[in-house]
Amino acid sequence: MRPRAIAAAALAGVLALAGCTADKLGVTGPAVSRGADSAPLQVSFASAPASLDPAKSCTGEDRQLLNSLYVRLVDFGAEPGPEGTTQIDYSTITPYLARSWDASDDGKTYTFKLKTGWKFPSGTPMDARAVEFSLERALKMNQCGAVILHDLYTDPPLIKEIEAPDAETLVIRLSQPDPQVLAALADTSGGIVDPSLVKANGGVVENEGNAWMDSHSAGGGAFVLQSYAAGASAVLKANPDYGGLPPASKEIRITWVTSPSTQLLNVQNGTTDIAYGLSGSALNSLKSDPKVRVVSYDDTQSMLMTLPNNQEPWTNRDVREAVVKAIPTEDIIKNVVYGFGKAYYGPIPPSMPGYSEEHGRPVATDVAGAKALIAKSGVRTPIDVTLDILAGDQNQKALSTVIQSALKEIGINVSVRTLTSSAWNDAVYNGKSQASLRFDGPALANAGYYLQYDEACSSVGSFNTGYICVKANTPLLDRARGTADTSERDELYAQLTENWVKEYPRVTLYQSLTPFVLSSSVRAFHFSSSYDMRTWAK
Repeated sequence: MRPRAIAAAALAGVLALAGCTADKLGVTGPAVSRGADSAPLQVSFASAPASLDPAKSCTGEDRQLLNSLYVRLVDFGAEPGPEGTTQIDYSTITPYLARSWDASDDGKTYTFKLKTGWKFPSGTPMDARAVEFSLERALKMNQCGAVILHDLYTDPPLIKEIEAPDAETLVIRLSQPDPQVLAALADTSGGIVDPSLVKANGGVVENEGNAWMDSHSAGGGAFVLQSYAAGASAVLKANPDYGGLPPASKEIRITWVTSPSTQLLNVQNGTTDIAYGLSGSALNSLKSDPKVRVVSYDDTQSMLMTLPNNQEPWTNRDVREAVVKAIPTEDIIKNVVYGFGKAYYGPIPPSMPGYSEEHGRPVATDVAGAKALIAKSGVRTPIDVTLDILAGDQNQKALSTVIQSALKEIGINVSVRTLTSSAWNDAVYNGKSQASLRFDGPALANAGYYLQYDEACSSVGSFNTGYICVKANTPLLDRARGTADTSERDELYAQLTENWVKEYPRVTLYQSLTPFVLSSSVRAFHFSSSYDMRTWAK
């Protein structure tokens, strides 16, 4: 057996630089007095979750509360962030409910030893049997959580068997070695649910979600869900039965504010302590406000323009390249998102391990070159294209105007179609969209996972909504996903990126520098794309 040891000394050194302390979950945060503040922390989001079930969560919105409500076997580490904050470290896996684990020599069996004495608010033990129930439940339901836990290996499924030989031991057997399985278990999809509560409220039905779990919590995490009004508000209270260190706030009150002007006003008048989802112009207006800080983080999310490669005019490579070169991405970053973006071009964003600086650099705007490519393509102009955007998304609305103007210069007339979320999903995921703006990134911050659903030929028509298939990349991706050697993996991803860029399969507008607004009263904040509030405090 090969022990998966945690580099505790190295982690401690990093945390010391940030003035952080590591609690016994492996979660790190500023050295604040936990649970000491009696004033509720007020948090505002622009978009709300569709479900609170860890086995069902698909979108970033769905993950907003899950790290606060649920415990997992393992967790991601933390590292110093900007302006005295901390941020998630996807390269480090730390203990959570599991105190240690081993992997077999063939990489197909993981044995976890669990901490003892942990329990759910109901009194049910949070032991290996509860973990076994939770993971098997997610796999049986076969929702987004199952796809993530299987790390997108579905034929055959990655997780072959889960066994709890005793209360302190959990064994997971895989159908093949997967160096990223621990990252999958650290995702919110691995949330551990109270079996007694789930069984009393709808149980587990194969290939179906649980409606009760969409709006209730069955967790034993740092917080309990005191109240929840879908799409409007939630109140989280510190869980007195939590097995880890108490959360830094006793109470967090969350509101979902769909009006951009109202969300901005609430920040300006001090009603909101932490806000996410403000437009670029609103964030820019707050930069000079002494009562708040606008702090941004490298994220794995990117704003993309899909060019479904199976549809005209995008079947023509020259037309695709022309569009990429005609759109002024640097101007967009400066004038539309006000600097909260990073330019690049390729399948892997700069924030993600595997990004190639050599091959993933941004493409310079070249209108004359774009016009020449349109002429070379042989496609008659004007070319009519419909671009789908999301209703209510101020950034997409502004971006679509810039894109219309830029492409008109090279003979492409863009009609913008504004769709509700459900209509946009139907168009994009069912092959009915000719082009779309998409703010996208992987549930797991892992290039292999991302490319498997976003670029792989085998995913065309399902997850791969851009119908991107660079055939030379199929063996490269398979090898990169299967190796634990980071140097080899980076080399393979560099080759893959080089091949991808030559095809110009979509427009990469920018990688997000995800901005949060923190009031001057906020003394502790940890950034995670899945919104880990355990150390948030004022």
